[in-house]
Amino acid sequence: MPNLLPDWLPWIRPAGRLLWGIIALSFGMMFVVALLKRPVGKRPVPDKVLYSAFPAILVVGIVAARLLPNVQTVMVWLTALALIGLGVFMVATSKGRDPEESATWAECFAGAIGVFGLFILGFAIIPSEWLNYANAYLLWGDTTKFVIKSSEAIWFLPIHWPTNFDYPSMRDTVAVLIYVVMLSVDLKLWVMWQRRHEVKKAPAEGEAAAPARRSRFGRPVRVQG
Repeated sequence: MPNLLPDWLPWIRPAGRLLWGIIALSFGMMFVVALLKRPVGKRPVPDKVLYSAFPAILVVGIVAARLLPNVQTVMVWLTALALIGLGVFMVATSKGRDPEESATWAECFAGAIGVFGLFILGFAIIPSEWLNYANAYLLWGDTTKFVIKSSEAIWFLPIHWPTNFDYPSMRDTVAVLIYVVMLSVDLKLWVMWQRRHEVKKAPAEGEAAAPARRSRFGRPVRVQG
């Protein structure tokens, strides 16, 4: 199996685990957004054709990778992207369930596993791999190396920086920013998920758009004229 990460830049392969975590999280977020925005259109072919496309793509990708060893990495990437793209397309074009219909145990279990996996990637694997990469490759664990020293002037001003800022502090600051970004995205997605069935009525002339009222069964309430 070839190394699927290119060697275009010297830091890419040393940061392999970090990059794989970011790629996996990005693909997971694509499925979350597809679930929030569906349906984005009508499926052009029957469901059976789309389901049968998964093994067909996998077989074609494996055969192509075996027969074309010079571009084996490209074939593996194209196969993986085709499978993920087909999965996102099927989710995005699915009608979803009726808001009045309760979710099944299997759907809740699958959703919980998916959310837990995204949490593991965003709050555990990516920050941990960043720290490993910063210590092992960037060598930011050395407390004798400083980004800013207190003896240095603040640009052109005749005063000095109040504190030293070493590379371990820079490393930890990036880790904290990762958590801040992940927490912000997490809260935003939870709000979007809770409002995914909210129905908005067309605003009257001169009125601002407002969400339609719902009954206790989740149906939009219509005004009887």
